[in-house]
Amino acid sequence: MANIFTELKKRKVFNSAAIYLATAFVILQVAQIIIPALRIPSWTLSFIVVLLILGFPIVVIFSWIYDVSDDGVVKTDTVSGEPQSEKAPPSMARSSLVGIFFSIVITIFMAYKGIEYFTITKEVTGKTSIAVLNFDNVRKFQDYEWLGDDIAGSLSYKLGGIPEVRVIDRFQILNKLGEVDPEKASILEYKINQVANNIDVDLILHGQFTILDSIVKVIAFYADTKTFSQTRLMNEKYSLNELSDIPTYINDKISDFIKNDARFKENSK
Repeated sequence: MANIFTELKKRKVFNSAAIYLATAFVILQVAQIIIPALRIPSWTLSFIVVLLILGFPIVVIFSWIYDVSDDGVVKTDTVSGEPQSEKAPPSMARSSLVGIFFSIVITIFMAYKGIEYFTITKEVTGKTSIAVLNFDNVRKFQDYEWLGDDIAGSLSYKLGGIPEVRVIDRFQILNKLGEVDPEKASILEYKINQVANNIDVDLILHGQFTILDSIVKVIAFYADTKTFSQTRLMNEKYSLNELSDIPTYINDKISDFIKNDARFKENSK
């Protein structure tokens, strides 16, 4: 066993794995910002996670067998006190197989735990969990389609600052909604059921906005996934001239409502 760890250290397997995982983490963080901003399909994040997991054993195997030196990419020698000419090829083969075996085991572990870590937020925190859906554009004006996503995104960030609240990661929500039947994608009740049945969440916050001449009407509710009851959070009208400030107004209105809600006060005790 000691010889195996010596080999791993000599072949810089640990260094390569650490660099790869750090790079993968950065890629995922960037993807979480770019994917929604460019309207890329929500399943793309899961696809990237799978690619990164599949790439891990390749990096480990190559770092086990090869090394980068001044002479370029060369085959790594085994750790041994014997002269190079006296080394037995079978020993090298066995050590290589051990390295491949370890990489496969780690990959299997990441496949079951890694995806869960990056895409699932289920945890025991004692907090009330909330999933925020994009606000529906009732009249489907394409020029204002961005507003529903902007309201949900900024609201998720705002609620995340409340100690009693655990906000479900939006990419997990979008991933589940991406599995919705396209013919039912516009049905609010169907989307709520999809989230409630597949994500460990207490409340689902949803809403809609309607553009009426120079007025923007915004209605918001949250649905309790255990009792299926609906609670209205707000029903407000804003001037279209204040369009860029509307997400902020909604954030303040809803966060104040939640801070004063009895169920959240109970969780804070």
